[in-house]
Amino acid sequence: MAGNFWQSSQYQQWLFDKQDLTRERQQDLKVLNSEEDYHKILIFFANFIQSLGEQLKLRQQVIATATVYFKRFYARNSLRCIDPWLMAPTCVFLASKVEEFGVISNSRLMTTCQTVVKNKFSHAYPQE
Repeated sequence: MAGNFWQSSQYQQWLFDKQDLTRERQQDLKVLNSEEDYHKILIFFANFIQSLGEQLKLRQQVIATATVYFKRFYARNSLRCIDPWLMAPTCVFLASKVEEFGVISNSRLMTTCQTVVKNKFSHAYPQE
């Protein structure tokens, strides 16, 4: 089914120009030093989602979908509104359902999340 991209919800809701992104990120940029720091945070959590997906043995398409969900959520919301450490596994869980990979149990997801944080990201999050 070929539709008109210019009338689609993708075009109307998810394409941002530089001014739109800057306006949406103002609250975060007040706390962070620069736009570069904001991008570094998004890259850090994209790497976290990638590691989480690899540990769970998810397909790359599921991991990519989770990363897109994460970035789209924070394109419209501040990093301070919901903890990114909670949003990342939530995006992985949702992406696994949307991509019809199969449901990941909550306990398995949280156990794997703890393992990944302890083993690969302990430098950024040293608390239990």
